[in-house]
Amino acid sequence: MKKTVCSIVSLCFLFLCGNAFAKSSEVNIEELSKQLGNHSLLVYKKGNISFQDEHGIQPLLIQIEKKGLKKAIVVDKVIGKAAALLMVYGKVKQVHTDIIAKDAITVFEKHKIKYSYNKVVDYILNIKKNGLCPMEQKVKDIDSPKEAYKIFSEKKS
Repeated sequence: MKKTVCSIVSLCFLFLCGNAFAKSSEVNIEELSKQLGNHSLLVYKKGNISFQDEHGIQPLLIQIEKKGLKKAIVVDKVIGKAAALLMVYGKVKQVHTDIIAKDAITVFEKHKIKYSYNKVVDYILNIKKNGLCPMEQKVKDIDSPKEAYKIFSEKKS
C-alpha cells in the first residue's frame, strides 16, 4: 500500500510539475526536495522520480546497482563524505540535502558536482551521537569514488 501511495504521489507530482520541468532547462531543486518527505533518498532522472527508504548509504548503493545515477538529481536527508563519494562514482548531476558534512562539500567541489544544502556540520555522527559514523570512518583517508564504491559494495560472507 505504501509503495502504491508513493507511486500515485509521484505521478501526480510529475503530472502537475512535469510540464514546468520539461519547459525549463533546470529542475527546481527546492520543489524536488519538498517531495522527499519521510523517504531517505529521492532520485530524479529522465523525468522520473524514484524513492528509497533504506538507512545510511544503502539507498545510494541500491540506486547505483539497479537503476544508476548518471546525470540524476539526488535529494538526500544527510550527506557525508561516504555518500558524496558514492554520488560522484554514480555520476550524479546535482544534489541537495538538509545536512551536509564539510568533507562532502570538498568532494563535490573537487569533482565539480552542483550541490545545495540547508545546514553544514563538521562531520556525520554515529547513531549514538558519540563519535564518527562508521561509514565516514571507512572513507576517512580515501578520496577515490571508485575505491569508496569498492569498499561499500563488497559482499559480506
